[in-house]
Amino acid sequence: MSEETVHETLHEIDVDAPAGAVFDLIADAPAWPVHFPPSVHVERLEGDGSQERLRIWATANDEIKTWTSHRVLERDQLRVTYRQEKSQAPVGSMTGEWQLEPLDEQRTRVRFTHRFTAVDDGPEQPEQVEWIRRAIDTNTSSELEALRAGVEDADPRLTFTFDDSVHVDGSAKDAYEFIRAADRWTERLPHVARVVLTEDAPNEQILEMDTRTADGDTHTTRSVRICFPAERIVYKQIQTPALMAAHTGEWIFEEDGQGCTVTSRHTVRIAPHAVTEVIGEHAGVPEARTLIRDALGRNSRATLGHAAQYASSPRGGAPVSAELYVGVQRFYAEQMRLLDEQRAEEWAGTFTEDGVFEQNTGPAPVRGREAIADAVRRNLARLADTPQQRRHVFSMLTVEPGPEGTVRARSYAQVLATPPGGPTVLHVSTVCEDELVPDGGHGWRVRHRRVEHDGV
Repeated sequence: MSEETVHETLHEIDVDAPAGAVFDLIADAPAWPVHFPPSVHVERLEGDGSQERLRIWATANDEIKTWTSHRVLERDQLRVTYRQEKSQAPVGSMTGEWQLEPLDEQRTRVRFTHRFTAVDDGPEQPEQVEWIRRAIDTNTSSELEALRAGVEDADPRLTFTFDDSVHVDGSAKDAYEFIRAADRWTERLPHVARVVLTEDAPNEQILEMDTRTADGDTHTTRSVRICFPAERIVYKQIQTPALMAAHTGEWIFEEDGQGCTVTSRHTVRIAPHAVTEVIGEHAGVPEARTLIRDALGRNSRATLGHAAQYASSPRGGAPVSAELYVGVQRFYAEQMRLLDEQRAEEWAGTFTEDGVFEQNTGPAPVRGREAIADAVRRNLARLADTPQQRRHVFSMLTVEPGPEGTVRARSYAQVLATPPGGPTVLHVSTVCEDELVPDGGHGWRVRHRRVEHDGV
C-alpha cells in the first residue's frame, strides 16, 4: 500500500487592523457564520480557551459538508492550529494553521495554511485532489476577504441579534415539523410566494424562497438549514438582500409543562456601504437596524403564528365524523394492499400528481406520481433476489380536519416480512404522517407523506 500524498496550500492577506483584533475574530469560532461566507454553523463541543473541539457545517463547491476539528489557540504566538478529527469525503485528512504577523501596530499579515490528503488519491483519480483544491481556494479567498472586512469595519452596531417567541398549546415535535417542512410554506404562509427545498442528506437542507414584502415587492433568499429534530433548526442565508452582509438564524423548540415555546432568533450583520443606497442618503446604521428588525420580525411572527396554529390543532380541532374516519381507514387498507401486491403504478396513483413522499432515512424527498412509481419499481427490483412476502400494517390512526376539506392522518406503520417457510419478523417500525385531499369517487389521495423510522 502506497503512502498517502500530503498536499499543501498557502493563502495570505494584509489587513489594516491590530493583530490582537484579528486573532480575536479567528478565535471566536461560533461567530464565524456571521463573518465567513462558507461557514453555516459552528458548535463548540468542549474547550478551555487554549484548546477546543468544534463541530462545523460549511459549504464547499456548493455542497454541504460537516466535520469535527481540534484547535490549539496560542495567543502569545499569534497562531491557531487545527486538525480535522473526522473529515468528510473526498477529504481524507486535513490540518493547518492561521499565522499572524504584525507589520506595525495597525497592520497585520495573515497566512492561512491547509495540508490535506484525499480519499482514493492516485493518478487515476486526480479529480479528488482538484475538487479539494478548488474548495479550499474558493472558501479561503472569501474567508480572508471577510476577515479583512470584519476587522476593518469593526463598528459593533453592524451586528445585532433579536428574538421573537410564541407559546404553543401543542407539542414541540409538531411545531418543529411545520418549520422543517418548508416545501409546504406556499400552502401555509401567505407571505411566501415560491419555495424550492432540497435535502440531499437527512437534516441538511437548501431552501430557496421568494417572500412578499409589506410594500408588494418580492425578495429571493437562499439558505442552508441544519435540522436537529424537535429541538432546533439553524440556518444561514447564502443569498441575502442588499442591506445585509450576513444573516444567520435559529428556530428553537422548548417543551414545557403546558405545551412548548418556539423562538425565532436572527443574527444580522449590516452591509455598511449599502445603507444609503437602499434606504436613502440621510440614513445610517440605526435606520438600517430598525428596517431589518421590522421586516424580519414581521415574517417571523407570521410564521410563528401559523406554526402555533398547526401544532395546536390536534388538541383543539373538532373530531371528524365516523363516516370520514372509516373512509380513511378503508383508503389505507386498499392502498397498502396495492403495495403488498407489488402494483407500483396503481399504488403511486393513490398520490396526487404532485404528491411528495419523504422519510427520515432517505436523501431528498421523492416528488411527483411518476417518480414515486419509479422508486417503488427500483425497490422491488432490489428485493427480487431475496423472496419474501411483505405486509404493511397501519394502526393507532388519528384523523384531524384540515383546510378546504383536507385531513391530517397519523398512524403507526409497521412492515412485516416473511421469507418462504417463515418465520415472520418485524422489518421496520415507523410513524406515518399524511396530508390527504378528497378525490371524488376515489375517496382520498396523498398530497404529502412523511415516514419517520424508529431508531433513526
